Amino acid sequence: MELIKIMKIKMKYIFVLFIASIFVFYFMGCSDLTEDIPAVPQVYTHGAGAFDSLSSNFHPNLISDFSTGLYECQTCHAADYSGGITGVGCNTPNCHPSIGVHVAGIIDTTSQNFHGNYIKNHQWDMRPCKSCHGVNYAGGLVSPSCNNCHVYLSGPENCTTCHGSKTSNAPPKDLDGNYSTSDRGVGAHQSHLKENSFGRVVSCTECHVLPGTVYASGHIDSDNRAEVLMNNDLTILANLVTNDPSTANYDPGQMTYMPDPSYNLSDLTCSNSYCHGFFKNGNMNNKPVWTNLSTAACGTCHGDGTSPLPKTQSQGGSHPGATNCSNCHGGVVDADLNIINPSKHIDGLLNLYGEDIKY
Repeated sequence: MELIKIMKIKMKYIFVLFIASIFVFYFMGCSDLTEDIPAVPQVYTHGAGAFDSLSSNFHPNLISDFSTGLYECQTCHAADYSGGITGVGCNTPNCHPSIGVHVAGIIDTTSQNFHGNYIKNHQWDMRPCKSCHGVNYAGGLVSPSCNNCHVYLSGPENCTTCHGSKTSNAPPKDLDGNYSTSDRGVGAHQSHLKENSFGRVVSCTECHVLPGTVYASGHIDSDNRAEVLMNNDLTILANLVTNDPSTANYDPGQMTYMPDPSYNLSDLTCSNSYCHGFFKNGNMNNKPVWTNLSTAACGTCHGDGTSPLPKTQSQGGSHPGATNCSNCHGGVVDADLNIINPSKHIDGLLNLYGEDIKY
């Protein structure tokens, strides 16, 4: 019995020793394995130099190689570029605070994310676009060229990007995308300019100071409306003087008509301009409404609005009482009072018996 007891004790020691040996070999093996495993390399998707503008790996250079351009970044940095799975946002104040404009819908004119809406909401300032698309918007560091869509001179900075059309810099459309003449931003622009069928086509400078560049002082400001300044140095017709004492047709019985044109922003009327009645024998009280084309109908500038007959002697003027206008002014108007030569009407001269004279 004593022998059996001793054998049991020895077997316990042998078992314990065996188990201990296994643990020793296990930990030694793990130690060696740990020492042999190479360190996990840091993954740089953009490569070294991603933030070095002089490096070939500068991240805009990589974007230019992507088939989907900037949208490729959304895979890791989230659809709004706020960080995504990387935790690194592209749209931080120190990097690209305005990059949100490139989210889905950037080229969809019906989307709130349309880039035109973004630019409009940021005072029409397109200059931040140049940091990626180049100083001439031709692609720069990111490949997509803005000039593929904005095909006119100066690309996105062409006048018609914000107002006008491919045939005219003047509205329609206006800054808000309106096309109706009843909208203040549209009004009678085309009646004065390209489509003028009543008188000589006038220049934008008759009413506005034209900026040398998009960002010239006074062009884009907080009120988002064009100032009407008909007394600038380039105004010709609006301030034209009639019954000048130096002219052969001077009438000493009448005043010298020296217009002082102005535009009333509250009721959208134009007054005291040569173009609309402030001239010899004209209707000096005429005030056409910018958004109501009927207020500039034939006879409103010379006459009483119902008849085109200028002021006669009985009315304090010098015009004959004859109503057959084409007998004397056949170079401008026909017997049915249709303007047949707009270039000789409202041009600063009086077309009389085929001659253009000062009056």
